[in-house]
Amino acid sequence: MDELLAKLRRYVTESRERLVEEVRRLVRMPSVSGTGEGIEETAEFLRDWIRERLGGDAVLLSYGGHPIVYGRVGPKDGRRVVVYNMYDVQPPDPLDEWEYPPFEAAVVGDRIVGRGAYNTKAGLMCSLLGVEALEEVLGELPVGVAFVLEGEEEIGSPSMPKFVEDKRGELEGSSLAYFAGPSEEVPGKPVIELGNKGIVFVELRVRVSRYDAHSSLGPGLVNPAAVLARVASELVDPLSGPRLGWLEAKAVTPTEEDLEYLDDVAEACPIERTVEEYGIYRTLATGREWYLRVFFRPSVNIDGFHSGYVGPGTKTITPAEAVMRLDFRLVPNIEPEDVMAYLGEVLRRLGVEELVEVRVYDSYTWSKTSPRHPVVRLAVEAYSEMGMRPYVVPMTPGSAPSYLFTRVLGLPMVATGPGHGGRAHAPNEYVTVDTIPKLTLYTAVLLLKTATSRELGEA
Repeated sequence: MDELLAKLRRYVTESRERLVEEVRRLVRMPSVSGTGEGIEETAEFLRDWIRERLGGDAVLLSYGGHPIVYGRVGPKDGRRVVVYNMYDVQPPDPLDEWEYPPFEAAVVGDRIVGRGAYNTKAGLMCSLLGVEALEEVLGELPVGVAFVLEGEEEIGSPSMPKFVEDKRGELEGSSLAYFAGPSEEVPGKPVIELGNKGIVFVELRVRVSRYDAHSSLGPGLVNPAAVLARVASELVDPLSGPRLGWLEAKAVTPTEEDLEYLDDVAEACPIERTVEEYGIYRTLATGREWYLRVFFRPSVNIDGFHSGYVGPGTKTITPAEAVMRLDFRLVPNIEPEDVMAYLGEVLRRLGVEELVEVRVYDSYTWSKTSPRHPVVRLAVEAYSEMGMRPYVVPMTPGSAPSYLFTRVLGLPMVATGPGHGGRAHAPNEYVTVDTIPKLTLYTAVLLLKTATSRELGEA
């Protein structure tokens, strides 16, 4: 094993410049799922990369939306790993806040700047390059790899459930589902993420007239902004945060096992860094309570609220319409149907259910892998081989369709990788250049360990 690891390190070191250019090449490709810009071209590029560079079988599968790149390489019998990632990105707006063009992939100091560099094209390409490195060094892959690269993650992954249903027989029984990405929020402290919250994203709309009315008529009219403001105050207290009633009571996290890793969470994801990065003036919690709320408890957040007129001068009106968008984050024992039941109860209790139109945009459940699963030990050992100490985070505050792998296919899943980046979804998104060789090497080492581990049973 030591000799193989030395060969992998040498291969990655000697290929460093080429690896960086491979990532930049992918970042230069617009692939905005919200508009469709560049989606087909990027999917075709990835399909052809798997075919030509890895000699694999790769196809584009469509289920009514953007294509999923599905590729299979390595032995068809024996141990298998599912490599999941996303090739779509958020729109680059506002363009005037970018210091460099968002699809130029400019190298600025120690960073590659570009939309998708951090979230998550560097991770996607490094997973491909890691498989290639392992194959080049060994002469053949010791483990079968199924690539699942979707183009709709940023719009709720609507095609993924259909894909998993379609390919269930080929994916079930795999040893691991792996999502590669630079996980060092604090440089030098990589994180192994073992779960994420689910999400229900809804829009509430109240329309009471065809036109805005003169405000002098207001005493006799329903004000849609007031309706949604009342709903908002029922769901979120401005000084204490989410008000989720029986949903909060239904949650089963944090568990005793979760609390064992609370120090890891605090050290690898410090509140101080979050406050500095976003320029936050005030938080609703500090210390231990912050981490419990953000990482382990259910939540509801007001994403946006629009109604009436706030332009120059004055305009005295009773608005015709008001719109509010909310996202609920789900933890174990809370499902999307629970959220919708609770929201319905709130609207009925306030007497506004007939006034409020509810539209669901995104809805999927939570995911979690036990920290004691053998694949987690393998993920930790892979870092040890690179001289790094990882931090285990049982659940992250964000959402992804990981449940399809953990709860539908029954696979353990880890999301991890050495390297640092930032400003996801924001102007001047970046990933550090040294992330690329480290993440490529880590992928190769993790796959090698998965292939040879005795803890995972018969290969």
